[in-house]
Amino acid sequence: MIKRTQYTLLFVEDEAMIRRIAVSFLRPYFLEIYEAKDGVEALKLYRTHNPDMIITDIEMPNMDGLTLCKTIRKEDKSTPIIITTAYTSTKYLLDAVGLNLIKYVVKPIEEEALFEALNLCFEHIERENPSVVKISKKHRFDMLNHSLIENEKVIPLTEFQYKLLSILIKNRGRIVSYEEIERYIWFDKSMSSDALRSLVRDVRKFIGKECIANISKYGYRIHLYG
Repeated sequence: MIKRTQYTLLFVEDEAMIRRIAVSFLRPYFLEIYEAKDGVEALKLYRTHNPDMIITDIEMPNMDGLTLCKTIRKEDKSTPIIITTAYTSTKYLLDAVGLNLIKYVVKPIEEEALFEALNLCFEHIERENPSVVKISKKHRFDMLNHSLIENEKVIPLTEFQYKLLSILIKNRGRIVSYEEIERYIWFDKSMSSDALRSLVRDVRKFIGKECIANISKYGYRIHLYG
């Protein structure tokens, strides 16, 4: 059994009836659930909403689940992913190797197996991405409530400012390229270098210039406190 969380979920399934039943069953446990009928639609939702976890079928039109996972893993190594499938073929298992999946669940999905997989995802999120991250001596970033806190004062952020901090913190420990930032924040619009520099400059005003390093001609990296 699992408890209600403040996490968001992207659920990907091409069969409308299965998707509708599953989302109805899962809704009490999540803050928000985004639904997609194939990998193409799922990728757009992923880049727009940056969900905390993903459940996806394998066999789908337009873009299958494994291709979706491989595409996401090129820019995101940590978001937990559960694969669901009616097939138990060794081929699928081998294709999934290296995608850092949390669980491979066979259809028809049993409640116990689903709850086990979800709990593993929750544990992974808390271990890899604690909900509150200390950015500097004075600043904390609350991932779940989309808030920047200076001492005990909440600093309002724009959507783009939140997304910039979110992608940098989720990928702490490495450089996040300009292209990754553009896809995540601007999505289907073009990003000018001036717009990105302006966004970074505005965020640095809140947390300090030293917290976000610019790696020339490549991207940005965040330095967390402690």
